[in-house]
Amino acid sequence: MEVDTSVQPRIIRLRTQLVKKGRSRTLLSETDYSTFRIHCYATGTGENALHAHLNEDHIFVVLQGTATFGGSNGEIAKLGKNHAIVLPKGCFYQFANYGEEPLVMIRFGAHKEKADHRVNPDGEQIGGRASEGYGEPELIENAFFE
Repeated sequence: MEVDTSVQPRIIRLRTQLVKKGRSRTLLSETDYSTFRIHCYATGTGENALHAHLNEDHIFVVLQGTATFGGSNGEIAKLGKNHAIVLPKGCFYQFANYGEEPLVMIRFGAHKEKADHRVNPDGEQIGGRASEGYGEPELIENAFFE
């Protein structure tokens, strides 16, 4: 096997502007087999439609706030700062921020192919996060997670 010695590490900064309405997500890094994003959710927002990803394992890590995760059988867990959840491909979930402060999470996704297939519990393919109708986030001026 030939080794590519030109491949170099990337340093990224976990920083995002806080939102008071809606949600934001920023791609921090991407490789052929993974994505790494930072997300911010205002109170009352999240990924509220129960769904699973068929081609991607992912991990959410809470950096600030509280995320309430649910699954096919009800509530899975309330995750606070420095807690994470591992969601293997095919695992149904949803989550929301019911706390009083913005929820900030990192999301690591691992996949063999770039195409993402989100399905509901009936097996029907559903649209991405944009289909949940939050629109553009309303940012909190001069307020950042960093």
